[in-house]
Amino acid sequence: MVKDLDLFAAAMAGVKPLKRKRAAASRVPAVEAKAASKSAANPVAGAPKPLRPAATPAPRPRPVPVRPRVPDLSPTDNQFDRDVSRALSRRKLSPEASIDLHGMTLAAAERAVTAFLARASAQDMRVVLVVTGKGLRREGERLIDGRIRAEFVGWLNRGDNRERVRAVRAAHAHHGGTGAFYLLLRRRSSASSRSLRATPQR
Repeated sequence: MVKDLDLFAAAMAGVKPLKRKRAAASRVPAVEAKAASKSAANPVAGAPKPLRPAATPAPRPRPVPVRPRVPDLSPTDNQFDRDVSRALSRRKLSPEASIDLHGMTLAAAERAVTAFLARASAQDMRVVLVVTGKGLRREGERLIDGRIRAEFVGWLNRGDNRERVRAVRAAHAHHGGTGAFYLLLRRRSSASSRSLRATPQR
């Protein structure tokens, strides 16, 4: 037994412990972990890129409806309702409201016409009368200014006035003749289905 131990000790005398190799082996996982983190930070060219969420498309603007152009009013276009004109001529129908612009300046007369049409439209009237006076003329030594009559139809074709007025024509003689105008207004409610009621002329 002693001889076997002596022989074993003699055989192991030149053997050195493996400390360095073990230390090197222990460092391998750390090196691999560092390399893996580096490759994740800097991906190799050609590697698939991570998917990004698709961008939400911007909403398309709604098209602005184009309103058809309403033709300008004119007393000579014959757009005035014939039945209404006939009833006015025969005095079976009278204008539901009237305004006299005599003595007003152009600016005041235009404001008065706009306010008058707004009120008449709000009350759902159908036919109204506007007295402008006759055109430029001379009475004796005095020259009568007819600018209101000359500008009147132009006012009807502006802004909200054009939306309220359907047609215009010169009045019949018993309502002022060429110095006045009938206006046929647009109906703004279901009242348009009602027939016109004749009002006796006073």
